[in-house]
Amino acid sequence: MDYRQCIQNSIDYIEENLQACISVDELARIAGFSPYHYYRVFNAYVGIPVVEYIRNRRPAHI
Repeated sequence: MDYRQCIQNSIDYIEENLQACISVDELARIAGFSPYHYYRVFNAYVGIPVVEYIRNRRPAHI
């Protein structure tokens, strides 16, 4: 599985669980990365940090 698919899997998880408490450790586990590597790869592929992505998505969902 390539990085893009790993990040997409974690984005799918975020979208399905926007009202839950989502930890970066949990997202990193889903993607198969260490938390440090996950932060870097997510930012590289999405263009914003994962925490900002979650924060931006929550208002649209509620």
